[in-house]
Amino acid sequence: MRHRGKAAVEECIRYLKEQFGVDEEHLDFDLTGDGKVYAFRECSAISSSLVRHKGIYFGKIEKDGFRLSMDGSFLVGAKARKGVIDLSDEEAKKWLRGEDLESDVRGYVILKWRSYILGCGKGDGKFIRNFVPKDRRLSS
Repeated sequence: MRHRGKAAVEECIRYLKEQFGVDEEHLDFDLTGDGKVYAFRECSAISSSLVRHKGIYFGKIEKDGFRLSMDGSFLVGAKARKGVIDLSDEEAKKWLRGEDLESDVRGYVILKWRSYILGCGKGDGKFIRNFVPKDRRLSS
């Protein structure tokens, strides 16, 4: 695996292992100055001068862990061996409307409904904070 900003990307990989039990050996990562991580696979058919960032927004290194984006959650969710919370139908509806969920969970977790990965949230021991972007939420 190739890395940009090797120390920071190694920190990202460490978080993936510690928080979610995932080894991401099939992706390369590009890190921006503000801690945002992009995941990609090299492709010689696309000139690097044509793209702003390589890959998709995968997540962000925060002070207290790694917060996966919705797409990052989807990429690693099926392989995650820990840090995955199964939601009921009602909880999934609340989550997709952008609501926080009551839970005693602490730290960043992947939210799953049936076989669908719904994103990443952060538990504080009382609630799981919702990070679903407003433009991706259900309206009712």
